[in-house]
Amino acid sequence: MVIPLVLLPLVDDAPVHQVIVVRAQTWSSQRATLRRFERVQDQWVAVGPRVDAWIGVNGFAPRRERRQNSGETPAGIYRLPMAFGRSSENVAKLPFHRVTPSSYWPYDPRDPRTYNVLQTNRSPRARWRDDGQWSERLASYGRAYRLAVVIGYNLPGAVYRHPATGEWRTRKPAATNKGGGIFLHVHRSRPTAGCVAIGLRSMRATARWLDQDANPRIVMGTYASTRGWRAKVP
Repeated sequence: MVIPLVLLPLVDDAPVHQVIVVRAQTWSSQRATLRRFERVQDQWVAVGPRVDAWIGVNGFAPRRERRQNSGETPAGIYRLPMAFGRSSENVAKLPFHRVTPSSYWPYDPRDPRTYNVLQTNRSPRARWRDDGQWSERLASYGRAYRLAVVIGYNLPGAVYRHPATGEWRTRKPAATNKGGGIFLHVHRSRPTAGCVAIGLRSMRATARWLDQDANPRIVMGTYASTRGWRAKVP
């Protein structure tokens, strides 16, 4: 059985060697900065320049308070399990899903079985059952999803493909009131619905740098709330 890339297992106790830090001045800020770090002999060393980022239209929210459709980016520390986009040319060391017209990301709170589970239909042009009402058709997002990395916020577990419908479903649903589809993606010069967005050149550099074997994380929040992040990363 093919396992959907978003749910490939990650080792909880493996050391983290790559971190992306996204910080804003206040909880309500729509703008933030993004910086990459890698661990070198137990020291965190900055990689590349600090870049400007857009976050949610309503800023950051603590993980426990974030709700679906709030327009907030969930603060906290999360895994970066996979990437997706039009082409894998800038993704060498992360699992990658090439977006097709049948790639959907549903978050219908009435259906916990498929909530926040990437759907990759066997038929390349098949439509998801609601066709965008409670889902994102990834190919429709143009520049934004030209290249993206999944942020491991509110992801489910124990995913399997249903033999009759071909849907990817979960036996361990995510919280259906917390929202999903939180990504690091290319910006469109405006705040997001909850994702983190940066320029295309920076997105390419970031995706090229990320390495699954380095067990990467993203740290998000205000400057005050992320102070001391180095001590919180395994």
